[in-house]
Amino acid sequence: MNKLEGISKGKKSSINLPDAKRIWIICVVVGALFWLIALGLWWQEGIDEAVLFYFDAPRVAYTPFIALSQWASSYGMAAITSLFVIYRLASFKLKALDAPLTIYFYTICSYGLSGILGDLLKFLFARPRPITTYGNQILVYSQSATPAIPSGHATKSVALILPFLLLVSGSKNIHKIIKIVIVVIASGVCFSRIALGAHYVSDVLAGIGMALIGLPLSMLFANMVLRKASRDQLKRLSIIWTILLVVLTAIFMAL
Repeated sequence: MNKLEGISKGKKSSINLPDAKRIWIICVVVGALFWLIALGLWWQEGIDEAVLFYFDAPRVAYTPFIALSQWASSYGMAAITSLFVIYRLASFKLKALDAPLTIYFYTICSYGLSGILGDLLKFLFARPRPITTYGNQILVYSQSATPAIPSGHATKSVALILPFLLLVSGSKNIHKIIKIVIVVIASGVCFSRIALGAHYVSDVLAGIGMALIGLPLSMLFANMVLRKASRDQLKRLSIIWTILLVVLTAIFMAL
């Protein structure tokens, strides 16, 4: 049964909403584990520092791996967003591209809410970036002055793919392929922040945890909005949501 075929209990709606309580619980538990590991690494310091210095030689030599990491860091989220836009446009003609249109709204809410909450937590924890602590010892491809934990790139890239990854049926090969592609790109974005010296391993793990914990909150908000919409409005709304997704990505890339 498609995860999005279940109707939310308690309130009637002309739009099918996912019965995703099990997914929410898993996301919160796994997200909390990521945060616990991240905070443990931050407290321990040694592993974070060792990984940071391990990638210093490739950064100095500017290997193809570092060049690819720069691309992933700069354009990874835009690539994922572009793929979602292409999917929506192609779905007008191809019946196989039948992911629920509500996915676009869940994606916006996950992307936006987790991204904003993660950025706020940065200032709460106020952890200095590697360039601040080790700037005279290593080469770092990052000039950001914001605090380090959680990694904004990791938070946003994972939050961007979670709705499609967890809520779209994987029974069709095209969806399996898309899921593999977006996971590879998002993983590349996360790893690039470590390779470029922009973040510690713990920052990235915390960012992934932030995205996971943010998904249930995002979906709760999204469902409140969707219950007020009708099925007949979905096609028009999905176009608006797709445009907003592009705008949100442009904003995040500019920050």
